[in-house]
Amino acid sequence: MLAIIQHNFTGIGGLTVSQRPQPHLTAEGVLIAMETLPVVPSDWHKETNLHATAEQAAQLPRVIGIGGVGTVIAVGQHRDQQLLNQRVLVMHPQGSYQEVICNTNPDWLFPLPDTLSNEAAATLTAGPGTALVLANFIKQHPSDQIMMTGANSVIGLILCQLLGPAYPGLTPIVSPASQAYFHHILPDFPCYLANHVKTTTGRTLLVDIAGSPRLLQQLSATQHPAEIVSIALQSTELTVPFTFVHENFDPLIYQHFIQDVTEQKLQLPIDRSFTFMDTQLAQHYAKDTHSRGRVLVDLRH
Repeated sequence: MLAIIQHNFTGIGGLTVSQRPQPHLTAEGVLIAMETLPVVPSDWHKETNLHATAEQAAQLPRVIGIGGVGTVIAVGQHRDQQLLNQRVLVMHPQGSYQEVICNTNPDWLFPLPDTLSNEAAATLTAGPGTALVLANFIKQHPSDQIMMTGANSVIGLILCQLLGPAYPGLTPIVSPASQAYFHHILPDFPCYLANHVKTTTGRTLLVDIAGSPRLLQQLSATQHPAEIVSIALQSTELTVPFTFVHENFDPLIYQHFIQDVTEQKLQLPIDRSFTFMDTQLAQHYAKDTHSRGRVLVDLRH
């Protein structure tokens, strides 16, 4: 079977399409023919690790990817036999960019309703869960202004929906190139350019999704935030209380999100799909262009 392999830390260009043995079915396993894979920032961050440890280097070569959508093609004797032929969302941090994977953890496998598309289900990977972590942090740290960088990103757009347009002090920040896109996706929400935000005298929480130290510096100079919370940077040189947060996987949360998207209570932004052989192009597109929704890789074409 084909797989996308990382061999080094030279970046996206170091990825190769390689042949690997198909995983064997175990009694505790479920074989899944992968169909739709998300392209997420953690992919190319792991591929360009300038400070990789010897332990990380020893893990190479590795299959990239953390999850995706596929169809169950075989079920081990100790797993639910009704899974056969079902479409599923699967979390697979061991590497999902291969034609077939073997899931051995029932908590990481989610059967999908017929009305939920592959594309929407794949977008649930590395998006809503992280947005929920930020939403909970915001609610636990009451502030007069919630200034959000990267508001046009997948996580930013989901976070806005989780908070709602009337959330007190919500101030989504976008670039001039993304202003029209943000209003198109979330017409009921305001958005602002970084140099047009008025200075407030109250407490400001700066929510960093974009991961731009330069933008954080610019906003901190004018807004004097009381605190910064980031999902993209693990530290800052700014003299402001700083917290890095990340998602702690909870299967119940993913079941809830699947239901919300199916019932159209949550809108997931989706951009375009690339073929499996064009995975490098997909990553370059997602990394180098303004976010217009989740970029996907499709093994069906």
